[in-house]
Amino acid sequence: MIAVLFVVTAAAGTLLRWQASMSVPIRAIATFAVNIGGAFALGLLSTASADSQLIGGVAGIGALTTFSTFVAELFEIHQIDRGWAWRYGAATFVFGVAAAWIGLTLA
Repeated sequence: MIAVLFVVTAAAGTLLRWQASMSVPIRAIATFAVNIGGAFALGLLSTASADSQLIGGVAGIGALTTFSTFVAELFEIHQIDRGWAWRYGAATFVFGVAAAWIGLTLA
């Protein structure tokens, strides 16, 4: 049963990320939003059972968030505007850590 839930949750995370990327005109905004939301959700999951952490964290949030897309976008932005790339990278780090901390605090 865990395997089925894992696959279904991973598919849901992937579809949610795709929907987020189709909802905004700038893909980096969607990536930023899902990564910050994922950091928050991982913080919330910190006190959940091992099965919930596996299914929700690894499958769901792992499929939702995306480091590879973040790095690709950071590279693309860097080629256009170095300052914006540094701000995007720093904001992702700062807001991601803050979101995870808030999630941990609320858990």
